[in-house]
Amino acid sequence: MQMIAVVSTGMMFHLKYGAMPPPPFSHQHRPPPLELPPPGIRDFGRPPPPHLLPFDTPPLEPLLAGLVASLVCALLMAWYFSKPIRSLRKAFEATAAGNLEFKLTPMMGKRRDELSDLGRDFDHMIGQLRTLMESQRRLLHDVSHELRSPLARLQVAIGLAHQTPEKIEETLSRIELESERMEKLVGELLTLSRLEAGMVGARELIHMDELINGLVGDAQFEAAAVGVSVVQVGNAEVLVDGNPELLRRAIENIVRNAIKHSPANTLVRLQAETKFQSLVLTICDHGNGVDERHLQTIFEPFFREQSGQVLNQGYGLGLAIAKRVIEAHGGSITAFNLVGSGLCMEIKLPIQPRTATSEFQR
Repeated sequence: MQMIAVVSTGMMFHLKYGAMPPPPFSHQHRPPPLELPPPGIRDFGRPPPPHLLPFDTPPLEPLLAGLVASLVCALLMAWYFSKPIRSLRKAFEATAAGNLEFKLTPMMGKRRDELSDLGRDFDHMIGQLRTLMESQRRLLHDVSHELRSPLARLQVAIGLAHQTPEKIEETLSRIELESERMEKLVGELLTLSRLEAGMVGARELIHMDELINGLVGDAQFEAAAVGVSVVQVGNAEVLVDGNPELLRRAIENIVRNAIKHSPANTLVRLQAETKFQSLVLTICDHGNGVDERHLQTIFEPFFREQSGQVLNQGYGLGLAIAKRVIEAHGGSITAFNLVGSGLCMEIKLPIQPRTATSEFQR
């Protein structure tokens, strides 16, 4: 805009006063040499050369034209920038009023500047907020639903205890069972809440080979009762910085989930390998797998649907807790189906160099 104003001022100046004189030492137009007076004779009353004469008056017309052009350009620039800012202000007011469906990108038109980028970032932020709020509402609904069932059974058991005192032992057993289920649910919800708040607890250097060997031994004992075998492949002689109890619980949840969905006389394979300064654990079963649409949803709290059937055991918090634990340790977890049948969980954890052992102990 300023260049336009300068060019317009220069054009007006050129139209008003004509072309500027050439520079004094131009090759094509050299000024005539100055005739110096003879020595001893003063140069009184001789006018200076024409190209050295000053302007009699400042060029008011070009200055006024440049001023008007600058004002017009400044007004256009102010309008160009203030229009998206007003749209952004309207979007903030709508968001503050609780409207999370407001879209700012269509109001930016075909702009390709920083303000349009800000509008797209605003829409992305609103989308994330909408997802988080929907997740919180769904979590509240699921928690209420999960707590309502054991509470209803507790009330029925208490009513039966009042009506049939001779069955007091049976009703007390039922009350104890439902109380344990509620305690487990509340404990898992507290763990999930702490992990989402970033509370991992005390950290230390973990020898992953010892942790996995102990975990596989416990899993083999549990899997033998349902006719499933757990096989460990590879070596995990690396160090990981984290909370050993939480990390063991996360991997154990995934292994137990694989055992639960494996048919009898099949294998659950746990493979450990090191890739690019990361420990990669791959846990595969031979179950029915998961619908491709749900490969990310299975890590959400209270998700218990697999292969079109609703799982009655558990509360659907195991994989959600495992994902939060692994992400709190700087890792990641993904799920994918095997060709044919089966589901695999791939865990990546950053490893520490062996020299960190002495530094940690010191």
